[in-house]
Amino acid sequence: MAVISALTVAAAGAAHAQQKTDVIFSAGPTGGSWTPMAAAASQVVNKRYPELNVQVEPGAALVNMEKIRNDKADIGWSMTTVMSDAQKGEGQFAGKQTDKGLFVANFYPNVWQLVVPANSEIKSVKDLKGQPVALPSRGNTSLAAGWEYLLKVNGMTLNDLGAKSYGPVSSNAEAVKNRQAMAVGWFTVVPASFIMDMGSAMPVRVLGVTKEEIAALQKLNPGFVPYTLKAGIYKDQGVTEAVQTFQSPTVLIASSKTSADVIYKITKAIVEEREEFGNVTSVMKGVTAAEMAENFGMPMHPGAEKYFREAGLLKK
Repeated sequence: MAVISALTVAAAGAAHAQQKTDVIFSAGPTGGSWTPMAAAASQVVNKRYPELNVQVEPGAALVNMEKIRNDKADIGWSMTTVMSDAQKGEGQFAGKQTDKGLFVANFYPNVWQLVVPANSEIKSVKDLKGQPVALPSRGNTSLAAGWEYLLKVNGMTLNDLGAKSYGPVSSNAEAVKNRQAMAVGWFTVVPASFIMDMGSAMPVRVLGVTKEEIAALQKLNPGFVPYTLKAGIYKDQGVTEAVQTFQSPTVLIASSKTSADVIYKITKAIVEEREEFGNVTSVMKGVTAAEMAENFGMPMHPGAEKYFREAGLLKK
């Protein structure tokens, strides 16, 4: 009986050890950097903490916040502009205010890049009136906080554009290459793969954003930050001078309902294994732990806060 009892206890212990905690990671649309970044994050976490089972699902910044608001995801990529709107119940979250989406870690600049063929007469956003445009899918932040906000500060709406097609960044770029559209604009990393792709078929122009436009954007949402595309970034694609634009930092957020222990482990894994992300996108090469702890004044998840305090990365 003692042997049987021992075997029973051992079997129960083994079964308990094999139990995993599922973590739903809502990532990004196809063709962007968020999906491969999420895959890298899941591998890092699952390897260091095998008791966690991080599962990556498609998403987008607005979609991810909405999924967390409705308890359909544990973690996801987002942007400072989306966090600001969600916390205040403004913009796309008017009437849907939520404090469930909490900061976990800062990753990299998410830069607005609006591109047109270099041989076109389009030199500003206002020149896009009546022009066919390839737009991000509905519900994507690049549409809501990029296109719609930028049009708004120029006294325009989507209705002022010509024929519109909606889809992922890869199909948007193809539409311009095939001359079915005259512009494509997204929040993404620098250098952007879609610009490299377009530039292999034709010289392109990146439309700049004036200081006045940026000031107006910041009035709409304080999450916007000025950003300058350095001269030479897209030299081979036909862009030779520096371009003033804006960005909304890419951040990892987590649901307030996801346990502090789980988020502590995720934060520890992604910060201490951050070099892995440099293999996915060059913009993450050389990023420091201190930079990942920069929360831009956004409320932090208790699990992330615990790790950053232990690591001596929080000043207060």
